[in-house]
Amino acid sequence: MDLVRFDQLLVLALFMAALGVAWLLVHRNRQHLSERLHRGRRLHLSESQSLGGNMRATLLAVDGREFLLVHGKAGVTALHALDPAPGISGGQS
Repeated sequence: MDLVRFDQLLVLALFMAALGVAWLLVHRNRQHLSERLHRGRRLHLSESQSLGGNMRATLLAVDGREFLLVHGKAGVTALHALDPAPGISGGQS
């Protein structure tokens, strides 16, 4: 009494190989795929960081402007528009 037949093992091996090839293709092209998926979107989540408890800080980019959003389970606590980051300038002493 065989629990698994040879043809079942073969189908499983081919399926796993196909999954591996698909993963490699996605992994190698993730930057290009990400750009294509997000083309035309105005809102981008840059970063999110837990502040402890139920609070969270989120950095959002909307139409090229950045906003800091502090929120918790009860709702939005603060929304602040950020100024553009200054360029790195050398030569300061």
